Amino acid sequence: MRHGLKKILLAAVLTMCAETVFAEDSQPVSDLSGMPAIETILLEPVELENIQLWVTADTTGAMINRACTTKTNCLYLFSLPASVVHTKTEGCPDEVARLLAEYAAGCHNGNLPLTIFNGWQWEYSYSLCQFQSVAYDLPKRGGCWENVWEAILTQSTGSISFQWLRIPFTNTSGNESTNTGQKSDIEVKTFSSVRTRDGYPKKRQL
Repeated sequence: MRHGLKKILLAAVLTMCAETVFAEDSQPVSDLSGMPAIETILLEPVELENIQLWVTADTTGAMINRACTTKTNCLYLFSLPASVVHTKTEGCPDEVARLLAEYAAGCHNGNLPLTIFNGWQWEYSYSLCQFQSVAYDLPKRGGCWENVWEAILTQSTGSISFQWLRIPFTNTSGNESTNTGQKSDIEVKTFSSVRTRDGYPKKRQL
């Protein structure tokens, strides 16, 4: 008896809900011209160019010993600093500029950590990609030593642009685009895989 009563009540509730839905569907759609427009960001595809090539990283010499005694275990050091130039226009949101930094960071993974500053800017101060040291000897009476290092330069140049898209609820066709020309630019340079060029180090007597 109780189960039968529950079924009757459930059927009554479903019938009332169905009547309400059909009644709402039968009403004409009101005019939407009075509603505020919808604004959103229209992002353009990220433009990013990345190259990798061997370049001359550093050179030293000729170190000439003009003394009469041999100079041994001389130490030479050099480093290859990274370079990041990340800018954006005044009207560009921080999230758009940060997206460009995260997109470019994939080309420099392992060589330069992605450190975000001020919510969007890629901060790179005091980041060194490579650090090399070498010891060499200078024989007496005009002994000479020189060396050349090469490294892989990875350079990425990219930009991202966007527009504010305004979709009005009016009878006019088409949408409105505002704030054109807003964008963020980035240029990243890192070095890796340092090697000695063939034929060096070179020692000779003068």
